[in-house]
Amino acid sequence: MKRYFPKILIMLFTIAVITAIMVFSENSLQSSSKSTETCLSCHEDEGLTYEKDGKTVSLYVDKKLYSKSVHAGAECEDCHLGYNPDEIPHSKTSAKVDCKTCHDDLKGIEKSVHGKVDCYECHTKHDVKPVKEIDQTKNCLSCHKSRNIQQYSSSIHAKKNIGCEKCHNGGHNSVSISKKEVTRVCGTCHSANQMALKNSVHHTVLKGGNKNAPVCTDCHGAHNVLRSKVSIESEGCLNCHLNEKLFPGDAKGSAKFVAEYKTSVHASLRKGEHEAAGCVDCHGDHMIQNPDDPKSATKRARQIETCGKCHSEVVEKFNKSKHGEELMKGNKDAPACTDCHGEHGIQSTLLSDDFSKLNIADKCLSCHKDGKIPHKNYKGEEELITGYENSVHYQALKEGNNDAPTCSNCHGAHEMTPYNDPASKINKMNIANTCGESGCHVKQLEEYTGSIHQTGVLEGNKDAPTCNNCHGNHGILTKNIDNKLQKSNDLINLCSNCHASVEMIERNQLPTKVSESYKESFHGLATRGGLKEAANCESCHGNHNIRASKDSLSSINKKNLPETCGQCHPGASEILISSKIHLTNIKEDSPWTYWVTRFYLVLIFGIIGFMLIHNFLDYRKKKMLKKKA
Repeated sequence: MKRYFPKILIMLFTIAVITAIMVFSENSLQSSSKSTETCLSCHEDEGLTYEKDGKTVSLYVDKKLYSKSVHAGAECEDCHLGYNPDEIPHSKTSAKVDCKTCHDDLKGIEKSVHGKVDCYECHTKHDVKPVKEIDQTKNCLSCHKSRNIQQYSSSIHAKKNIGCEKCHNGGHNSVSISKKEVTRVCGTCHSANQMALKNSVHHTVLKGGNKNAPVCTDCHGAHNVLRSKVSIESEGCLNCHLNEKLFPGDAKGSAKFVAEYKTSVHASLRKGEHEAAGCVDCHGDHMIQNPDDPKSATKRARQIETCGKCHSEVVEKFNKSKHGEELMKGNKDAPACTDCHGEHGIQSTLLSDDFSKLNIADKCLSCHKDGKIPHKNYKGEEELITGYENSVHYQALKEGNNDAPTCSNCHGAHEMTPYNDPASKINKMNIANTCGESGCHVKQLEEYTGSIHQTGVLEGNKDAPTCNNCHGNHGILTKNIDNKLQKSNDLINLCSNCHASVEMIERNQLPTKVSESYKESFHGLATRGGLKEAANCESCHGNHNIRASKDSLSSINKKNLPETCGQCHPGASEILISSKIHLTNIKEDSPWTYWVTRFYLVLIFGIIGFMLIHNFLDYRKKKMLKKKA
């Protein structure tokens, strides 16, 4: 018994202490409850008010809300210190509520932006909710009613439930954000963009002490958080870069230079629901580099890559072109996109006068004015590209004929490739189709199609002529001014370039002496004598639809000769038509002509010979008689 006596005493003592605590707590709760009930007996009255500084202030306390608040277990006098409950109204003796008497975490709050704000402005007075249940952003917006801050409600941050406290620390340590701190604060979520911005020209300028250098909020806004390219440009990029005080002058980079964008096709064009190209599409968004930086998106060497983000099909063609190849090689004379289209003031190629056919020609000639091409004309002279200015095509454009071709019609707009590229529009295999495109020489293409010349071209015969072999490349002349295809002698020489060439005749197994036989014929002699009506090559063979005599569609086919010859010789006899035209072997082709020619030669030389002998003998006889006399 003695052994367990101490333990029994300890147990009894513990029970006594617990009982005392329970009794004390119950009395305290009853006292607290009675104290609160006493206060609420008056303050439950919704009409309870008092006058302060000329304003009526409500003293109503909602019992239901208070009973659910985190302060439900506290007495009114725990917060409302120093008042006399027997003195009515209590306001004369009451002191201001000081939350710091209970909440130690409020120490230092006076240093925050909310240091002079009463706690109840955010937490309310009597229906104080747990922190987790408090909508801090809603509280903030209830006080901060400026238009700038209220725009938060429609921002991407609001949609993703990113509240004010995320940026401003929230709670009791809320801070305003200086311009230097903006990038760091935004970087807590947007770290990749923060790193990009730190390597941009904007950050470099900011580090240099330029107060006008932009930070995140200058472009995206502080609370509305702009995401649309158009909005960012108008609020951010253009807001700064159109400021002539910040960017004076007329040079590249000036406000006037940038202002050209506002009238460009990029600023106005919309493709379906997609916005047009804006500043960030070309210059980048956060990693905007100095234009002189080799890695800059607008650097000449990277323009193709930058423009290709939108114009991929065009860039694909350009990369395969001669211009693209030379640009990739680093040729400073090779054009990039901006050389033809401009930079900020880019206009629609369909609507702008800058891209009229006439202006395109002038633009191309500004680079190619002294350039030469390997093709030689029918006289063996090398043609100049500037010969285009004297051509019928260019003259037609100057007269307002927009159907006339310009450089891009023949060479392509972006896919201009050398003539030896099989895909080139000016490759020998493709020239006829290029010239015969819709709206151009369609009829001539129809005539040329199936001709002996086209057949040779399609078979890969390098000697077979196509359009430019006869008409030239750039210096195509009008029909009535010194045209090589209008004068008979020049036309004959043009055809003779091929049909009188021994090497070409042997390579292609062509009839020999065709050119020589024509020149010795009546037609040839008459043409050399200046008779304009005399038949030349074109008169019999045609121009574009030249076919072999065996071809039933040929103008020199036996069935068609009456009509062909009848153009000049109506009612031409069947004997004339059936006889061979080009007498390459006169003894076999026309024996009568051969012997008649021989007879005339013998007769002519015989008469002249006898006359010379007669004159010589007569002279000799007279000289002898003179000596005898």
